Amino acid sequence: MQIKLKNVQHIFSKHTPWEFKALNGISIDINQGEYIGVIGQTGSGKTTFIQHLNGLLNPTEGEVSWIFVEDPNTNKEILVKLPVYKEKFLSFLYSKDKKLKKSFKFKASKMIRNKIGVVFQFAEYQLFKQTVLEDIIFAPVAFGMSKELAKEKAKKYIKLVGLPEEYLQRSPFDLSGGQKRRVALAGILALEPQFLVVDEPTAGLDPVGVVEILDILSNLNKQGTTIVNVTHELDHVLERAQRTIVFKDGLICKDGTPYEILNDIKFLKENNLQPPKLLDFVHKLRNQGLNVPPVRSIEELANWINSQGDK
Repeated sequence: MQIKLKNVQHIFSKHTPWEFKALNGISIDINQGEYIGVIGQTGSGKTTFIQHLNGLLNPTEGEVSWIFVEDPNTNKEILVKLPVYKEKFLSFLYSKDKKLKKSFKFKASKMIRNKIGVVFQFAEYQLFKQTVLEDIIFAPVAFGMSKELAKEKAKKYIKLVGLPEEYLQRSPFDLSGGQKRRVALAGILALEPQFLVVDEPTAGLDPVGVVEILDILSNLNKQGTTIVNVTHELDHVLERAQRTIVFKDGLICKDGTPYEILNDIKFLKENNLQPPKLLDFVHKLRNQGLNVPPVRSIEELANWINSQGDK
């Protein structure tokens, strides 16, 4: 599966005094199996960007395309394009057949959202049922999964996100912020999407919980799930991501490897981003004359320091 954005603009409250251009013509391809860290200061367009990935927002201008591989054996592809979708949908606006009009929109969005799961920053907004179990199985059942199978998925993924099975019978509104985030993640994972988009997934978690969630994302990525992680925690991006996208003023100002981008301290400061603590420390070591190699984690730095003790 692949998502392509071409010259995408998004304007909120267009033709009003409150008009605001959140995306200013971005073009990017996201490929199956990538782990992408999306960074940028508040208001740079990150959240608006991810809302286009599963069709929650339509571009004001430009094009979003989703390419689905229907059959891996034949490589037959299904292409859904928003402009094409909009033109076909609009052609039915004056049709007397309202069912036809609604059916096309529903089928396109259902295909997209069944494959692309999004966990937003404020997880409590995604929880609304009386029990955790009902919340987790809601989306799978809505997409056609049987209740029995959905309940099995709920048991599997509640454990995967680090909560005991007994929590399935609890009210989601009695949980802490970190627990709500885990439940929201379990609800999306129960769909077993090909793309998983997460917005500040470690916010509100203790250090142990942070590592657990990051490990879940990394393991899913190793199994082939595409991860798009929007975060202000640049150390997490450095250690876990394969690709980093930097947003500024509704534009992608840089797209490259995590080390290449996050090691550029001058660039980060110019864009009001705090350098990763690890690389900030490494730069101080280098300023003291130590020839520290490129490192992406504390473990890598510790191993290098230990190796120097033998010399």
